[in-house]
Amino acid sequence: MENGSFGEGLEAEFIEKCLLALHEKDRLSFAGRFVQGFVHNSNGPLQNLSMLTEMLLASMDVQDRLFEANAGESAQWTELMEKQRKRLNQMREQVYGMAANLREFIQLYEIERNGTDIDINGLLSTMLRVFRSDLFFKHHVKQELRLSKNIPMVRIPGREIIPALFHLIQNAMTAMQGAPRKEFTVETGVQDKLVVIRFTDTGCGLCGYQDPETLFQLFESQWPPTDDPSRKTHQGFGLFAARKLLAPHGCTINLECCREGTSAVVRIPLPDKVQNSVLEGKSFLRRIM
Repeated sequence: MENGSFGEGLEAEFIEKCLLALHEKDRLSFAGRFVQGFVHNSNGPLQNLSMLTEMLLASMDVQDRLFEANAGESAQWTELMEKQRKRLNQMREQVYGMAANLREFIQLYEIERNGTDIDINGLLSTMLRVFRSDLFFKHHVKQELRLSKNIPMVRIPGREIIPALFHLIQNAMTAMQGAPRKEFTVETGVQDKLVVIRFTDTGCGLCGYQDPETLFQLFESQWPPTDDPSRKTHQGFGLFAARKLLAPHGCTINLECCREGTSAVVRIPLPDKVQNSVLEGKSFLRRIM
């Protein structure tokens, strides 16, 4: 094969990978386009359901008092009303849960659209609650949050830090797909004038990579590790995108092997004006660094 033909073959392969990645991202974007409208359209009915449920519960107390005053005590009536009250309370809890989930989606959307000074602990807590919409995460993954108190705000646009952290979390979920133990830990703290975030999963590890830096290359992926066409493929875009989004802000992302599995560690420099106020954070998370 001539050198020119070989080069053309590599270029064609690269373009094909680009098209596959774009198709995958475009497919996922369709649902995302409607999230804001879905939340907006659902908020009104859910608020109305909440108010109606509260009114029903309050009216049942009045109904009981009227019955006792006019017909005397009835064990059968009391039992029936208790069952009704229990059902209404369950209905109210379900409505409140749905409303809370929708609020978390819209909160994340607002941070992504308008956020500049980011509360890392709050953002991570919200993102993990939103990730409960992922059925694998909800039903199979045990999660643990170890968030240090008083983490300073970081100055990174929400439209850049949210996708970056999303990719790191999703990468951990992908790694745990076939793992016998599925545990995901998120830790935060401050060390040496840096906000540090550590995502640790008990997944497939670094898959024999001698140099983890290789995984940050565009389209570098060995997932799935089988030829089963039914398994969702991994395009090798997430780690590349996460580093690309955060690097302009002085952030670093590294993969590390640890006793529990694999950790993705994000280090974010603090703004100069807050560095002096966090010197006590030097003792942060020595157990994980």
